[in-house]
Amino acid sequence: MADRPSKDPLGARLQELRSAYRERLNDELAAITRLAEEAVNQTDAAESITLLGQKLHKLAGSAGTFGFHRLGSHARQLEQRIQEWLDGSASAASLNLIAFTQDLKTLQFHLGADEAASRSISVEHTGQEPEPDSPLIAVVERDEILAKYIAHQLESFGFLVRCYHDPQAFLVNNDGSTDLLLLDHRSGAAESVSTSTEHWQMLLKDVQCPVIFMGGHEDFFVRLEAVRAGADGYFVKPLNIPKVAKKITQSIRKQRQHNERILIIDDDAELISHLQTVLTKEGMVVEILSDPTRLINTTAEFQPELLLVDLNMPEVTGDELASMIRQFDQWNNLPILYLTREQSQEVRAHALLSGGDDFINKPISDDYLIKTCRNRVRRQRDMQQAISHDGLTGLLRHANIKDALETELQGSRRSGNPLSVVMLDIDHFKQVNDTYGHALGDIVISTVGTLVSQHFRRSDRLGRYGGEEFVVALPNCDAKTAYTLVDRLRQAFAEISFVERSRRFVCTLSAGIADTQTFPDTTAEQLLDQADAALYRSKNAGRNCVSIASEPKESQ
Repeated sequence: MADRPSKDPLGARLQELRSAYRERLNDELAAITRLAEEAVNQTDAAESITLLGQKLHKLAGSAGTFGFHRLGSHARQLEQRIQEWLDGSASAASLNLIAFTQDLKTLQFHLGADEAASRSISVEHTGQEPEPDSPLIAVVERDEILAKYIAHQLESFGFLVRCYHDPQAFLVNNDGSTDLLLLDHRSGAAESVSTSTEHWQMLLKDVQCPVIFMGGHEDFFVRLEAVRAGADGYFVKPLNIPKVAKKITQSIRKQRQHNERILIIDDDAELISHLQTVLTKEGMVVEILSDPTRLINTTAEFQPELLLVDLNMPEVTGDELASMIRQFDQWNNLPILYLTREQSQEVRAHALLSGGDDFINKPISDDYLIKTCRNRVRRQRDMQQAISHDGLTGLLRHANIKDALETELQGSRRSGNPLSVVMLDIDHFKQVNDTYGHALGDIVISTVGTLVSQHFRRSDRLGRYGGEEFVVALPNCDAKTAYTLVDRLRQAFAEISFVERSRRFVCTLSAGIADTQTFPDTTAEQLLDQADAALYRSKNAGRNCVSIASEPKESQ
């Protein structure tokens, strides 16, 4: 009879690591006591005491992480006594080795106390939901007509929408497939009653998707209520649907971002293995490194979004590694956190000046580790997003989309798969600005950005080339397939009405496509030129259409 496989292999791995660490402790405590006893009989015990301090430092840093908190705390106190003697802040006489050896034997007592008080340590794991073909938005709105209007407009942006009269109806029918909840913050409450923060916190505590509130007025306290309820945003009615759609797209994309990439550098094999398992269990991609000499190569190959570096290692210090990383321009903004029990303000200040960003104090709580790493990576991504993406559309900026196109072209040549490049332009956009003003013109541009984000794959590279022009790079996609995708986008945009006071108008798109099957030996710039020439064919054909560059020497 075969053993039944574990339903949580990572959880089982955590327990295995704790058990292995516990088995190591007996030998480690015996070695510490033996080293102290040897020092008692030595004329010059400085070397042995230094080694003893290193062993206690390692024990103090790792024991609490594995749940042996009393042991780790007492080891830290003993380490501090040794450090004071080594620093010269305490006299030799104050370190009575015979008495100190007796104190070391109490480590075994604290270990037993930890085991008697121990309880299982678990890390909550949230499984990722499969991505639907179209993002599913749940709209909770008491006004049935308004709900249908919002749904109709959001469907124009490529969303699948379900409407509910009140939050309870959504909760009863929610099967976990909802990608975002758009919620009237007064839903389910009487007109004269302000819904409390506690009410929303309790109501939404099991909702896993991003939440956006909407309401009839805006003030500090309404926004504060939304924040305390965990909402991503708050919009005032009447809703500016293009702005709401843009925010929805951003929230969903952030929710679906690829897993965080963490590189951990530490000489304690058990500790870094434990940290790796904890973070991996939460869906992060983790690389561990015990040999600091491989730092540069590993960082270049793995491309981490966060470095966790032990501040005190035998051959090299964490702040030296941070300084080394900062010598490379491409890693100048890479977040670096030190793993340490160091309490000296001078040492910590020097470590920060060397290039580190902050500290995670040992022993390390699993929950604190997870939240700190996740927050650091998300803040780093937000900063990179602000640098590389256009603020109005959320798409790559001019220089970044050109770099992305070059990267995709190189990948296409290596794999032999086709690459299509699309140039898009809003028809008669100058007339929109002249007639309705630049503010409404910005809404039109933003709408195209949102539609582009919704209608293409996550692997596609999307950019605002400048003004009302856009560029899309579609890897593993020939011109014929690209035509179908782009024409669907063109039709969706043409169905959207823009309203300025009592005036209503629509805009259209023209597009040109070029692919590497038709132009196999061109550079990225030349491929863009061919797509641009095809775009002008669409313009000359009456606009609101898509053209494919089909002749290698096609010119404007």
